Amino acid sequence: MFEIKQVDDSIIISGEITYKNMPGFIKRMSKVSKAKIIDIKNVKKIDTSSIVFLLDFAQNKNAEIKSSCDNEKLLNIVKKHYKKSRIKKTYHDSFFYAVGYDAYLRLLEIYLFFGFLGEIAIHFAGLFSHPKRLRIKAISNDIERMGANAVPIVAILTFLIGVVIAYQGSIKLKEFGANIFIVDLVSISITRELGPLIVAILLAGRSTSSYTAQIGIMKVTEEIDVIKTMGLNPFDVLVFPKIISMLISLPLLVVLADVMGIIGGALVAYFSLKVSFYDFFLRLHDVLTFRIILSGFIKTPVFAFMIATIGCFKGFRTKKNVESIGENVTISVVDSIFAVIVIDAVFSVLFRWAGI
Repeated sequence: MFEIKQVDDSIIISGEITYKNMPGFIKRMSKVSKAKIIDIKNVKKIDTSSIVFLLDFAQNKNAEIKSSCDNEKLLNIVKKHYKKSRIKKTYHDSFFYAVGYDAYLRLLEIYLFFGFLGEIAIHFAGLFSHPKRLRIKAISNDIERMGANAVPIVAILTFLIGVVIAYQGSIKLKEFGANIFIVDLVSISITRELGPLIVAILLAGRSTSSYTAQIGIMKVTEEIDVIKTMGLNPFDVLVFPKIISMLISLPLLVVLADVMGIIGGALVAYFSLKVSFYDFFLRLHDVLTFRIILSGFIKTPVFAFMIATIGCFKGFRTKKNVESIGENVTISVVDSIFAVIVIDAVFSVLFRWAGI
């Protein structure tokens, strides 16, 4: 046991101070606001860990340690080997440091991602020379999981979007007596912009997280190392099936999204604007040109490639702990959705320049 008394600017310590009662001693000493003298003459038993703490405490408080003859020898030995720790000024808590450090991490991430794209290009070139490395069964399974299983949610979501667009547009079109132009509003907005974008965002949240979690767990359980030990290329087993299946699934889902969105708009046009289905689809034949349909479909392979690549990249970036899996899954979803929106914006600018 120990006892601490403060008399003016002096701290008088008595009893025993060892590693056994060190936590309680540190807690008591942390309540001391100021001290010029630390008196340990009445301490019967003390060890080196306690002396190191007292030396640090004395340095921070600019105080002097006074000890008895029994403890003086041990105190001098510790002082001889004790290195004074200087308090360095750090800016880790400052706002600008946090912004700069996060910017550095993002730039590093982009650099590593471009390196990952280079690896994909190299291995993909090798795939053409050795087509037997292509895993058809893995591709078909992934198409079923990420494509076919997403049909219900894509159909319902895009149908409702078509309903919402048509309903919101019908309010103004009624005022001007331009009911038939509901066809232009729904068909062009769905096929050119909203259909591909909604499907890409949906798969970015649904598939990217799945890819990252799958590869991340395999990395934690060292299954990727086992694949390498077996003489197989992880890109052939894990990356290419996902990219190819996404390149197949996303355009097909966009077709479904366009059809369901137009059907939703046709129903609202019939019940809200009294536009018959015959008139709707007759107008649709004139409005929906090949150029408009192509402007929507030309973006889908780029969306698919980025979604699958980001998911795989984040999976390989996962560290061998559970916390890293959750963190990278969240980041992969955010990054893939961000990439989809940026790519869509770039295509919009390019289409404007091209006059499409």
